[in-house]
Amino acid sequence: MLRGLKRLNKYENRILRIAKLGGKNVRIFQQGFSRKTKEGFRFPIHSLEIGSESAIKKKPVGLVAGVHGLETIGIRVLLDFLEYILDSNSLGYLPEIEKGKMGIVCLPIVNPGGVALKMRANPAGVDLMRNSGVEADDPMPFFGGHKMSPKLPYYRGNTMEPEARTLYRFVKKYFFESKNSCMSVLDIHSGFGTIDHVWWPFAFTKEKCRDEELFIKMSEYLKETCHNVSFRYGPQSESYTTNGDLWDRFYLHFNKEYRNGKETQKSAFLPWTLEIGTWSDLKKNPLRTLKKRGIFNPSKENKSETITGYRKLLTDFVKMATMELYN
Repeated sequence: MLRGLKRLNKYENRILRIAKLGGKNVRIFQQGFSRKTKEGFRFPIHSLEIGSESAIKKKPVGLVAGVHGLETIGIRVLLDFLEYILDSNSLGYLPEIEKGKMGIVCLPIVNPGGVALKMRANPAGVDLMRNSGVEADDPMPFFGGHKMSPKLPYYRGNTMEPEARTLYRFVKKYFFESKNSCMSVLDIHSGFGTIDHVWWPFAFTKEKCRDEELFIKMSEYLKETCHNVSFRYGPQSESYTTNGDLWDRFYLHFNKEYRNGKETQKSAFLPWTLEIGTWSDLKKNPLRTLKKRGIFNPSKENKSETITGYRKLLTDFVKMATMELYN
């Protein structure tokens, strides 16, 4: 656990440095706590507001990482991106933030207990992306989520865990009350496949979601701007179906409670998932499959290139919030 704690502490210190780097344009909050470990530790879950309060309220864009504790490459990709756009000496500096034209909200480490314990699940053994209670039409056996034992991977749990509830409060606070806006959130994961996927709902069914056409339109924009990068776009169910996807639950809840016949009817909440295809590195070194974090993170020699390789996609993603792509 000691190595995991050191890693978590390093990321948290980096979040503090990012808040300092952004000055008045960045605010840090404690959003919630993790599930307790066996030793009685509870880890704080921090969020960041980047940009003016009016920009965040009018048209926010969200970035999330660290839902699975072993997928630390996603955390590093997100933190690197924030440093890239906030440093005025960087080639990626976004003046739109300081000018009040862009508002970004982040939850960089949803599952700090999993990071500290070096496990995919939270400290209670619950896989947070199987934890929402949504039942899939035809989930993959075992991998799609089960209720057999928290000692086994992909355990769904019985109720929503503290980390999942924290993510819900974060989403509700920044996105569900906005009016006449299309609000996108990107959740960064890793460890599936040899190529990079950019997914949208649904994970629990192969039926098309309400905003399928809008997701396709936005993905076409990202394809055009990310000229040198190949991503596979589509609903997650094209790859596999699972129980308990958190974004499925949040998306369904928004459409039912905040969109249908409500004042915010013209708004759309659009959750995306970036799945970094870290399996490609296993071809060169199959022994990495024996390491706990091996299939979820790139090899050491490719790590730096991987971390910086998503700056273009993330920049284009947050810039979409300032554009009229939704008419």
